[in-house]
Amino acid sequence: MITQEVNPLGEKIRVLLADDHPLLRAGLSKVLSLEGDIDIVAEAEDGEEAIKVVERLLPDVVLMDINMPKINGIEATRRIKQRFSDIQVLVLTFHDEEEYVLALMRAGAKGYILKDVDPSIVAKAIRQVHNGECYFPSRLITQVMEKVSQAEKEGRNVESDLLTKREQEILEEIVQGKSNKEIAETLFISEKTVKNHVSNILRKLEVTDRTQAAVLALRSGIVPIKELHG
Repeated sequence: MITQEVNPLGEKIRVLLADDHPLLRAGLSKVLSLEGDIDIVAEAEDGEEAIKVVERLLPDVVLMDINMPKINGIEATRRIKQRFSDIQVLVLTFHDEEEYVLALMRAGAKGYILKDVDPSIVAKAIRQVHNGECYFPSRLITQVMEKVSQAEKEGRNVESDLLTKREQEILEEIVQGKSNKEIAETLFISEKTVKNHVSNILRKLEVTDRTQAAVLALRSGIVPIKELHG
């Protein structure tokens, strides 16, 4: 537990900074504290802690990383928005992929910015989501909307389009009934890596277990029946 709290001042935007990298948190906190209207009221090192801090402090904005221990940023965002709809979530990440934008939008995040942007952009995004507006890279939004539109026209599950090549390969192995260990051996990757990919697959397909994923994969044509081996 490393939560660091200070008292909010005046009408400043009260921000919770959630990221598992101490140096990044320290840098962001220092830079954003120079902004006259932004106050970093707490820090959290994982998604579980972020949720607890939100419950206690009710910040205006949560600046959220995606890949964090215990509970990832997407799930933490979903839980926070379900309980506290007025609290805005702005995601700060290294991932520049449309699959994350769609997942975050569905989880309730109001914004998405990359960690290599100028600090002034972070401050601008915080102000924008605090005002109830969205802040997503126009290029990624365009790509996501194109995928959604095309999938709807063809009657497909849009999440299947957002599976990475590796996730598609692992889903095909899941349909074959293979365990994580067997998949790892087949694809020459670690069992832990397989487990992480499976979690992402379940989230993207909006199912709760491997059986449901396999059924959806076959029913929707994500994995053609001809690929099954006897």
